[in-house]
Amino acid sequence: MAIGTRFPEVLLAARSGADGAWAELFRDLGPGVLRFLKAQGAADPEDCLGDCFLEVVRNLHRFDGGEDAFRAWVFAISRARLVDAWRRSERRPKNASGGLEEAERHHHQPAADGAMMQRESVARLLEGLTPDQRSVLLLRVLHQFSIQETASIIGKGEGAVKLLHHRAIRRLRRALLAANDDEEGESWAAGLVPSLSPTDGA
Repeated sequence: MAIGTRFPEVLLAARSGADGAWAELFRDLGPGVLRFLKAQGAADPEDCLGDCFLEVVRNLHRFDGGEDAFRAWVFAISRARLVDAWRRSERRPKNASGGLEEAERHHHQPAADGAMMQRESVARLLEGLTPDQRSVLLLRVLHQFSIQETASIIGKGEGAVKLLHHRAIRRLRRALLAANDDEEGESWAAGLVPSLSPTDGA
């Protein structure tokens, strides 16, 4: 939940070292950042989250902006720390089911007898995306960042983000419909991958 009109006050208190302000910022952003890291297949997402917020503490004096900009800034740091972790371990993420499972629950409530099958399908689908496609999809669909914010977070141009988004949506829809070729499967696909236009800058 956003901090809202109190954000400038909380940010100022955090800059002065107030523990309560830092706790509030962490409660607001920590769970979402952790879901993002898990969905990206971070080997140790909790450790990566800690590194992210340590960098936030160290560099808060450099930040200038409102709550939306702060949120994007924190996610950009988390993405950078994730890439660093990939490079250190010399591997790409392998298990990335957490984030889109959350998106699935948000957009569509599956029948109880199909829940396990759908969870397994989500894991397989995410593994079929490139890390950049997965990042863009999660940032746009689950975390509701704009094209411009997503581009800033992953360090790519807006055109590249739109292309990654388009390819990720197309690949997921094709895979979902291939695996669920009845009306119920198509309905689930529409709920899991909502109609967000890759050209939409909102």
